Amino acid sequence: MTIRKQNKHSLNLKKTLLASLIAMNVTSVSAQSEQEQLTEDDQIEVIEVSGLRDSYKNAISTKRAAVTIVDSISLEDMGALPDNSVAETLERITGVAADRFKGGASEISIRGLGPFLGMSTLNGRAISSGSGNRSVAFSQFPSELVNGVKVYKSQSANLLEGGVSGVIDLGTIKPVDYGKENFQAEVKGTYDEYQSKLEDDNGFGNKISFSYTNTYDVGDGQLGFAIGYAGGESPRPEETYLTSSTLRNCNSDYGLDGGSSCSFKDSNAAANGGDAIDGDYYFISNAFTYRQMESVEDDDAVIAAVQWKPTDKLDINFDAQWSESSYFEDRHDLSFDDARRRVSNWQTNDEHILTSYTGESRIANMNEMRTRDEEYKGAGFNVKWQVTDDLELAFDAAYSGTNRWQDRTYTRFRSKRKFYDWQQRNSQQFPDVTNVYTDFDDAAGSSINWQSDVNDLAFFDDDSEARKYRFEIDDRIRSTKLDAKYLLDAGMFTFLSSGFAYSSRSHQNYGEDQVSKATAKDDRAGVLSSAASCLESWPQSGYGEDGDSPVSQWAYLDTSCAYSTLVGSDVLSPDPKAPSEADIDLTEEITSFYVMSDFESELGGMYVRGNVGVRYVHTNIESKGVTQSYTVQTNENGFIELDGNNSVEINHFENSFSNVLPSLNVILELREDTELRFAAFKAISRPDMWFYGAGREVSDITYDDGYTTPEQALDDGNVSARGNPNLELIKSNNYELGLNWYLEDETMLSASYYYKTFSARFGADTSDEQIVVDGTSYDTTVQGVPTIYDDESSIQGVEFTAVHRFKTLPEPFDGLGLSLSYNYSDSDYITPEAGGSITEDARAEVTPANLAGLSEHVANTQVYWEGEAASIRLSYKYRSDYLKPFGNDLSQTNRFVDDQKTVDLSLGYKLTEQLTAKFEVLNLTNEPAVQQRVAQGAYNQIEYSGSKVFFGIKYKM
Repeated sequence: MTIRKQNKHSLNLKKTLLASLIAMNVTSVSAQSEQEQLTEDDQIEVIEVSGLRDSYKNAISTKRAAVTIVDSISLEDMGALPDNSVAETLERITGVAADRFKGGASEISIRGLGPFLGMSTLNGRAISSGSGNRSVAFSQFPSELVNGVKVYKSQSANLLEGGVSGVIDLGTIKPVDYGKENFQAEVKGTYDEYQSKLEDDNGFGNKISFSYTNTYDVGDGQLGFAIGYAGGESPRPEETYLTSSTLRNCNSDYGLDGGSSCSFKDSNAAANGGDAIDGDYYFISNAFTYRQMESVEDDDAVIAAVQWKPTDKLDINFDAQWSESSYFEDRHDLSFDDARRRVSNWQTNDEHILTSYTGESRIANMNEMRTRDEEYKGAGFNVKWQVTDDLELAFDAAYSGTNRWQDRTYTRFRSKRKFYDWQQRNSQQFPDVTNVYTDFDDAAGSSINWQSDVNDLAFFDDDSEARKYRFEIDDRIRSTKLDAKYLLDAGMFTFLSSGFAYSSRSHQNYGEDQVSKATAKDDRAGVLSSAASCLESWPQSGYGEDGDSPVSQWAYLDTSCAYSTLVGSDVLSPDPKAPSEADIDLTEEITSFYVMSDFESELGGMYVRGNVGVRYVHTNIESKGVTQSYTVQTNENGFIELDGNNSVEINHFENSFSNVLPSLNVILELREDTELRFAAFKAISRPDMWFYGAGREVSDITYDDGYTTPEQALDDGNVSARGNPNLELIKSNNYELGLNWYLEDETMLSASYYYKTFSARFGADTSDEQIVVDGTSYDTTVQGVPTIYDDESSIQGVEFTAVHRFKTLPEPFDGLGLSLSYNYSDSDYITPEAGGSITEDARAEVTPANLAGLSEHVANTQVYWEGEAASIRLSYKYRSDYLKPFGNDLSQTNRFVDDQKTVDLSLGYKLTEQLTAKFEVLNLTNEPAVQQRVAQGAYNQIEYSGSKVFFGIKYKM
């Protein structure tokens, strides 16, 4: 039921509807009549707007027509999005930013609010996830099979709830509405400059896609279908410097204080005779590593749609999606894995970040293969029925399911301990190891040529170990909804809408299981000798050149061969489904109702329209978790010990709550081409699934701990949580005021101010619960319970968008266009330093972080030119630094992603009416991905992955 405004001063909607239908019919008849008059001799030029121009033009049209505040990029054809991935398309939308991972875009944030505060849907339905969070893997929906993306920045009552920052909706084609036959196919080659460094590899990969759409007359109606496939193999190598996730503070100096592992004590020399916090100290990780890595992702995806309109009053749609991704990763690390041992000669900056130091460590040769398989299946069925002239009903049912399985095979060989001198450099260079030596008191005289020695496997003769890891995630959503829309004749209120929605999410996240085998001391020499048969030549040229790495190669082992050598006849068989405290078994049921009315009126001679409504949401959570079962043993002195047995205790939690979400959207036409928009609404976001775990972990209790009763042992901080099923939702109050100026159909200026208040600070707290031990239930205080505190925070920001095509310029310059967008966000949210290995007094000295995912500045500039045959687009994307959390681990240090600057280039040339050549380069300037911890200068990751080139031929019938 679509109404187009014919006269902005007309308030009678039935007359408006009738006038629209008449106008549409007259236009259709006139167009048909004109078409019939055309002959082969008629010299009429038909210019089809497509590609880049089409995407910008449609975005302006969608923004102007929508009642909510929405930005979009869409095209009519399937496979016509002018980007290599959906995530890259989203980055072009004002206020949307992506985390750059291995040179590609991922983890979408809207207006500075991190991925955990947003929501993504497909055709308006929730999407399952292959991780423990609610972030969507956009790679499972190739851009070749998606014909539009929308970002709803304000809510209306009829939209699915779940995004404080906004809702991203991906759209697929409806074949009857599309209305014509279309076939297109694309063969795309990929070139990765880092992959080409590998021996026997030219750096090339491939992607192919095709789609077919057609519509047929069936009786008095129409039946259409669309099907598309996209798939291919993409290499994703990288060269990286990184540190371990654990960080601690120390003030000891081995040369002055002695000792082994560094410490933080008042008695250390650096305390200057006072409290340790008053003297100098340093933050240090447990290990640092130089990594050479090869990885390849193989993707296949199919999207299909069937649309049947038996009459003009009935519209039946079915759509289905399937994708499968296989990911392989081969890591080879040279690691100093005792990095906090015997630290001396240390220097720091003003924020206690090490700039240089001496340490003692074993140097490890570590090899790891990761394989991950992920399958997604989705389907939806939708019926719209125009029951009467005034009433429309819509029914929708959907399924979305993801299964992920990961396997890790790991080997490690370590040298005897050596002293080394470490030197920090800058964000473009890997830190340096300037000297490795055996005698602390004679660094020069006992120096070794370590860059050469690490190429000999015999150097790593101190110990060795093999490990096997596996985990599995299964996430499924089943949903249904019913909507009704009624045409009113009630003054300013034009439509009344109401609806019901229900979804059930089943999420099983089985904690990663590990089995390991260390080589016995007497067997080390023999195993090391056997492992020499697994040696291969260093596989690439120029390792570390971009990062100025101090080491260019080391002994390179075939991981599978080395693993078999270390394991021998043993079989390491981890079972992720074996019960563990880390398992999450969650069922989430959501029931919602809404009522909403559209309105239009006149205010001071200006046309005003909008909607007002309220949505009621009820959530029910059921979570099952595991606690190891114990038997209580008592010795002759009356002290107890908890002995784990072969069974587990099952914890069962239930939690339910409700939310009321009112919304108001108003559009005031100041002039025919200028509108003022206002939105006020309440929104919610749901914590990631991994926070709802019900597992409870009891520390090892032995006789030496001195406990005489289980109550005493359990209530002394020895029980920790692996989640909190009693978490409720993140709630926000949202306000926005915007001004849009539509100069022409391809020119727009837009500015808006938004303000949100919310309570979203995560932290670890305690809760009073009951724990069963040896068949008896005990009251205890559980530590480390994930909690959302009531502290209210706010975020405010401004957005600017400018889109313009210079069509008044003389040819060929009339094909020149420009798109500029900028978002500024500022929040008073505080994320304090929470590193569990950092002392409390040192944590208090660390400057707190802001909201996870918040970049103060996000900008995107695109200059394009599109003619009849050729097109070119140059993009520059900037995102200022932001906080990136460590998943659900609330005791890790704050991790910051440095400013990201990316330059991308794309070219297209129409060879014939059917064939188009395409060329694209991502990360043209080879910007590294850099992360820091705690404070400026503490680089915990510097990653280079190079530029990526895509080139291909597209055929369109």
